[in-house]
Amino acid sequence: MTNPRHWSILTAQEALQKKTISRQELIYDSLSAIRHAQPKVNCCIKVTEQHAQSRLSELARTSFSSPLAGLPVAHKDMFYRQGAVCTFGTAPPGHHIPDETSQVLRQLDKAGSIQIATLNMAEFAFGATGHNEHFGACHNPWHLDYMTGGSSSGSAAAVAAGLVVGALGSDTGGSIRIPAAACGVVGLKPTNGLVPTRGVMPMARSLDCVGPLARSARDVAIMMDCLMEEPTTTGYQSRLGHSLQGLKIGIPNNYYYDDIDNEIAQLMQESLAHFERLGCELVEVTVPDHDILTSLAYIVLGSEAAAYHAEYLEEVHSYYGTQTRARLLNGYLLPASAYVNAKQLRAFHTKRFLDAVYQHCDLLHAPVLRQPVPTLKAVDMQANPQMSQMITALSHCTRLTNYLGLPAIAQPCGFSRSGLPVGLQLIGKPFDERTLLSAANAFEQATNITNLVAPF
Repeated sequence: MTNPRHWSILTAQEALQKKTISRQELIYDSLSAIRHAQPKVNCCIKVTEQHAQSRLSELARTSFSSPLAGLPVAHKDMFYRQGAVCTFGTAPPGHHIPDETSQVLRQLDKAGSIQIATLNMAEFAFGATGHNEHFGACHNPWHLDYMTGGSSSGSAAAVAAGLVVGALGSDTGGSIRIPAAACGVVGLKPTNGLVPTRGVMPMARSLDCVGPLARSARDVAIMMDCLMEEPTTTGYQSRLGHSLQGLKIGIPNNYYYDDIDNEIAQLMQESLAHFERLGCELVEVTVPDHDILTSLAYIVLGSEAAAYHAEYLEEVHSYYGTQTRARLLNGYLLPASAYVNAKQLRAFHTKRFLDAVYQHCDLLHAPVLRQPVPTLKAVDMQANPQMSQMITALSHCTRLTNYLGLPAIAQPCGFSRSGLPVGLQLIGKPFDERTLLSAANAFEQATNITNLVAPF
């Protein structure tokens, strides 16, 4: 029998149905893999073995038809589960014991998945590198000296290490896509508002998105179908396997490729050549207002995060990590008029972007990171004055989509010379996740860059 760590969702479900492995054996195999990986990767905050055992007993008494039934999952430690401590990646004074379970966890429970752990994350989701002053840095399973990206660091690392078939993360400015790219998995940032955020710790409420990370576009599509409280009539798997003939992919001639490393640029060109061979038409597009959009995104994020933390930061500011505290304090320097202006301009800029870009193409193609994945040491700046510039550089290609509310998917497209994954990004029209998933799936099939498991 092949190693379950390498199984896709459908392969795992097929093994369960053929009884080549039992649900209990599959879950215990994942728990054993976590015990082996945790001292090296540090992707978990808490292993929820008792909860998993309870779920196994529950599933034995219930019939589930979902492809996720009986499969191991884990989530960033900011998704509420009634009565269970939610750390938010911070010190004990900031921990929360919720009296409700988040909508998305209820949906995955309904689908029969089994949560086996809560996962490491940047404190309060503030961070693009994977560092955490309270729980320790999360390490990239492809090379332990390198960053995972953040803030959904543990989610990407756990999937990349083959510990779970999928995980949930959150994305306010790239927090799903950056770690997905750094760890060689697929991460979807859905259209703003598509996936419910009730019962999820907010960072900046009007920018926050919840999305899945998995090792293939198909697995992400399966998770999306399970996350919907009211299933769509066609489902997110509906276009997988369809031809991409005639699909127009936009290549931005500004912003996204500015100051890109030659190694990354070469892999981006190779990925575009694959899409062209799949029948896509490549068109050049100009992205409008990118500098303005960057400023407006930071104003909204800084203002909303500062407002959420205002009471706690004043009362117990000492338990915040130095980087988190420094970034939150910057939010208090933003005038209310700037925040109101940024919110009022959002609809205008979204329409302007859609008109300028998507009248020419169906999807926008871009890198996730413009440089190869850096080492943890290189980006360990905490409250260093250069911290803001470093975070801005890491999220250069991801932050605009949150302000504009657009869906985007990150997927691996190769490896750098240092042996770390490189990720491409496809950005779509609002609520057109199906086209994103179809294109990502076709690219995987054409390149066989899919279902990667790191040999940590």
